[in-house]
Amino acid sequence: MHTSSKRIAISQRYDQVQGRNEWRDCLDSRWAELLCQLGAVPILIPNNVRDVDSYLADLAISGLILSGGNDIGSAPLRDATETNALAYANKHKLPVLGVCRGMQFLCVNQGGVLHACEGHVSKYHKLKGDWATQSRLSEVNSYHNHAVFTYDCPALFEILATTENEVVEAFRHKSKPWLGIMWHPERENPLVTSDLNIIKQHFGL
Repeated sequence: MHTSSKRIAISQRYDQVQGRNEWRDCLDSRWAELLCQLGAVPILIPNNVRDVDSYLADLAISGLILSGGNDIGSAPLRDATETNALAYANKHKLPVLGVCRGMQFLCVNQGGVLHACEGHVSKYHKLKGDWATQSRLSEVNSYHNHAVFTYDCPALFEILATTENEVVEAFRHKSKPWLGIMWHPERENPLVTSDLNIIKQHFGL
């Protein structure tokens, strides 16, 4: 990693700590490992930054990752932080990767609807779709209780991959550099080459 490495901002969970009078930002430390392996600099976005625009501008980010965790609506401060971060990325035409909740957030931001789903926690799913085949993705991990279904996916998104029961596993915005995936690349040990290639290509690393 060197001074010319791209800085990729990444959102964090916002959780109340039981038994303590505090809320914590938190992120799987494997995200740092993944981004550093690709030659990027991970920039964490605190959920209580008052001026997200200035924070991201001062750090001169090159892209944004909306990470997993927290159902949408369960952590309003995080929802607001990600709304502002996404608006900043959109204004500056920066690539955005939504992961699990992050993909759901992209969907809702563009007027989509989420539905409860079963059988998608601690599972692996086979993928359907030409993009999945071309990206050498056969099956992916799954850790979510809500989903985007093909019949409710906003027309602004091109569906790239689905499960057998028509849950959208990946989509791409038709006019913005936004990519959403429902699995967690950072949770694979070792990291999967096909996942790394997708992220590398999306951010131009």
